[in-house]
Amino acid sequence: MSLSSRNMNTIHSPRTQRGAILVVSLMLLLVLTIIGVSSMQGTALEESMAYATRDRTIALQSAEAALREGEAWIDSIVSPAALTGTNGLYRRADTIPDYNTPATWLPANNTNYVTATAPTGSDSAKYFIKETGLISGVQGAMNLSGYGENKGSGDVTTFRITSRGTGGAANEAGAEVIMRSNYGRQF
Repeated sequence: MSLSSRNMNTIHSPRTQRGAILVVSLMLLLVLTIIGVSSMQGTALEESMAYATRDRTIALQSAEAALREGEAWIDSIVSPAALTGTNGLYRRADTIPDYNTPATWLPANNTNYVTATAPTGSDSAKYFIKETGLISGVQGAMNLSGYGENKGSGDVTTFRITSRGTGGAANEAGAEVIMRSNYGRQF
């Protein structure tokens, strides 16, 4: 057998090729495209979840800041007479607004609450305070000075602070956290 006849047997003519490589490469390209699109969708979902978590964290920090500001206000007053029954400062006999109603916290109803200093990223921190009662003497073994210290003597006036914080979203569709705290002070 000559060299030229051997080469003729191994070289395929264009007529005998069926395009299998083209079909396989197109299938691989399709699979890679599907993987790329699904990973982009997953990344977008993860980014949305991260933003929602951040928004919720900012709302929580805002509500906590408002609670602490309310507690500081109680510590700064001379007597419960500083509660006026308006502007978010309610006496025992006063009816407080429903904290679960969104209208309570609207800017148009700013006599329902006290505007607190919002932490960076939040556009709203609000609270209201209600005097809830009086505990005479050392009933209930309240320790207002600190853990392990003397309980002290005298009457304790108790308050309930309700705060609301919102997240970083510019509209009301963002995260919202409402917190309540009971606070006592001797006057």
